This record gives sequence, structure tokens and C-alpha cells, in this order.
Amino acid sequence: MGNSHEIPELLKSCRFDEAIPLMEQALREASAESSERLIEVARGIVAWPGIFGNTSEARASEACFRAVYRLLQQLAGAESPAAMAAAENLAGILGSIDQIEEAIVLREKVFASVIQRFPADDPRLQRVRDGLVFLYRQTGREDKIGDLYRNLGLCEHLTGALQYILGHGAQIVSCGQPWSKNCHIWVYFDALLDCERLKTGLSLEPCVQIHDHRGTHDGRERGLVCTAHYDALMGLHPSEAGPQTKTITRA
Repeated sequence: MGNSHEIPELLKSCRFDEAIPLMEQALREASAESSERLIEVARGIVAWPGIFGNTSEARASEACFRAVYRLLQQLAGAESPAAMAAAENLAGILGSIDQIEEAIVLREKVFASVIQRFPADDPRLQRVRDGLVFLYRQTGREDKIGDLYRNLGLCEHLTGALQYILGHGAQIVSCGQPWSKNCHIWVYFDALLDCERLKTGLSLEPCVQIHDHRGTHDGRERGLVCTAHYDALMGLHPSEAGPQTKTITRA
């Protein structure tokens, strides 16, 4: 497979001009061998996270990300999972170097693909959705965010509380699986949740418990957790809420 073993080191050292032809060679050779081999090689290339120390390095990487996306469209198909993974990588880079409009177009395309392939609780779908929400918020497109978070797959014990919280002005910040254990779908809001009154006033089931986490390195949060399904509605922790923070309560 040529000198493909050199690619990771070239990418890490930001030697993109040298990496591009090697990546193209590796992908073309893999494609000629079999579709399975192409997927294997492509997976290794798109797995590179593209984390940079400064904006200059990120800008320098753009051509590399574009080359991989263009070639995987050609070899694997424009709508293939491999091409979509490359599109998501390129969108991430473009968003970081202020090419937000193109980043949005790409990420919308990726999201349309993942919602057809993965269930609502799949972390891959959740990551793409949160990334698209971030771009929408950067450009003031709040009207589009509601549609993305319309079908979260939350359990029946918290669905009513979710609608109540949203109906009283809270915005979803993210939705995913922040913890590796006892964590299914956790929805985070930009508001302080009055958990005691919400639990009583909304007549939530006994399986819904109050979660209070005062972590030092892993964040702070307070909200409601369904101990039957491990779904949750999380707000800011009172220790981090400022005077302008909205509080969602229930009389």
C-alpha cells in the first residue's frame, strides 16, 4: 500500500502537501482491490481528528480535508458513509476557520444522511446534530434548531417535562451521552431547573430522581434523571448560574 504508513505522522506534523498524494494513492489502490478494502483504508484516514494548535495550522489543513472528501465521493459514492465522514471532518475545519456557510451546507448533508442510518440514541447522530446546532447558533438561525431537536427519542417519563421546559423559554444546548455509565439520552438546557417543584408540579413518576453533580474537572449540572431508562433533563448547576440565568419552575 505504498507509503501509507507515513500518513499519520505527516498529518500530525502538519505536512499536508506531502500527505495528500500519499492519501490519494492509498485510497485509489484500496479501491482497485475491493470496496471492503477501500472502507478499511478510508476509515483510518477520516479517523484523524484534525486538532490544531492555532488557526494557521487549521487553514493549512483545508486542502487536505477537501482532497479526501472529493476522492471518497468519487471512489465510494457521493452519499456513502465514507464520504459523509469526510464531509463531517471538512465541515469541522471550515467552521473553525470562519467558512461557516459552507460548513453548514456540508453538515446539513451529513445530518440528512445519519438520520436515515442511525436511531435517535446513536452517539454519531447526536454529535452531528450538536455540531449543526452550534453552526446555526453562530449565524443566528435559531428557527432551524427546534426542528433538529424535535424527535429526541426521550422516554415517556420525561417527555412531558421536556415540553414544559421548552415551552417556558429554555433552549437546548446539547443532547447526547456525556457519561459512560447509566446514561442514555441526556438533554442539556441553558437554564436553571427548579427540580423539586418540577418533579412535584408535573407529577413525575417515582423513577424520576433529582441528579446533582458538583464535579471539579468534569462539569457541574443539576436536573432530572429517569432511573428506569437513564434519560435525563439537565440544567445549569446553581453554583454556576448567574443573576441573568432563566429559572424553569412550576407553581
